[in-house]
Amino acid sequence: MNARSTIPALVLLSVLVGAVALAGGLAAGTATAQTANVTADVSVDDQTGAESVTVAEATLPEGGYVVVYNASGGIVGVSEYLDNGTHEDVTLEVSPEFSRSQVAVAEVRADDGDESFNASADTPYTNDNGQPIGDTAYVTVEQTETATATPTATATATATESGEPATTAATDEPTETSGPGFGIAAALVALVGAALLARR
Repeated sequence: MNARSTIPALVLLSVLVGAVALAGGLAAGTATAQTANVTADVSVDDQTGAESVTVAEATLPEGGYVVVYNASGGIVGVSEYLDNGTHEDVTLEVSPEFSRSQVAVAEVRADDGDESFNASADTPYTNDNGQPIGDTAYVTVEQTETATATPTATATATATESGEPATTAATDEPTETSGPGFGIAAALVALVGAALLARR
């Protein structure tokens, strides 16, 4: 190969190498941009229950935790360590349990590297305004109803003016069905019945 043909070949080779390098750089830049665009997020729906809160979805770009606050602003639930990525239906045990219906807040926090939750070291993921990323839900706590006594119908003896045998009439007043009071009432009914029979 003479000198004239060698120079164009070198130029062409340089152009090809540069094009490959440029393409590789663009691809790497695109991958980096896609990674950087992954943002933290959390979503929690209204639900019922006093012992736990289920977070519908949580995205943690660098891993971490989902934290739940009660209406007073105290941390009442923390997930186990979650790897980077999106997690669905994350259930957090609540302690102390909710004693009443209230608003709860779910927040995503980054791990400080030890994969063990520390409220002061594991800081919240934040949005562009520097605000912690979280979501709220209303948690309904069903109250247990206490049983109440209902009045029972009792029969009392009555006599008609014509001297007919006693009839019974039902009343809605609650009465005891055992104990001393019941014995006295039975005795009174027996006496009234005996008196009416004597009149006949």
